[in-house]
Amino acid sequence: MSFSERAWHEVADVVAQIMDHPFVRGLADGTLPSATFERYLRDDAHYLDRYGRVLATLAARAPMTADVGAMAEFAAGAAVAERELHETVVGTALATSPPSAACDAYTGFLISTATRQPASVGLAAVLPCFRVYAHVGETLAAAAHPDHPYLPWLEQYGDPGFAEATRRCEAIADRWAELDPSTIPDMHDAYSRATRYELAFWESAWR
Repeated sequence: MSFSERAWHEVADVVAQIMDHPFVRGLADGTLPSATFERYLRDDAHYLDRYGRVLATLAARAPMTADVGAMAEFAAGAAVAERELHETVVGTALATSPPSAACDAYTGFLISTATRQPASVGLAAVLPCFRVYAHVGETLAAAAHPDHPYLPWLEQYGDPGFAEATRRCEAIADRWAELDPSTIPDMHDAYSRATRYELAFWESAWR
């Protein structure tokens, strides 16, 4: 079993909590209050801005030259997503809307791990954001219909292209784990912590 396969298997209980969370269930059936969704998007814009910078840091620290371009591409993708949220949904409110405590804690963990730990551990920390959103997006895609209030979100994360980007990032993490197996325990710890932060992020938006 590869690193990414085992890591995903080990957080199955947390993922189950995410899928059963009232925010995600409301997102699926369209009953999520619009104010709650907008609050989530404002926080997510802050998150994506910092997440993109973490990915750029990991691109610069990539132990394999062949992976620099892919990591830079992922960083650019996060920046584009943040800009689209800001311009089409969040608007200028982002400038006066501070990040939540959950966002600060999560991104602080990502930044610290990406800069102070081996690159493989930093990558393991950012990986759950890919995998959790791909899983939620693929699962909720079945609920998409032309009149769904959150159709753009469902289409973005249920897109096969996003699932493919997730698999590419997982493949990179697996290669980096093989380069230095001594980092694998810390990679699993980072992956687990980040997945719990994903749950906390949904909870923060809901509350």
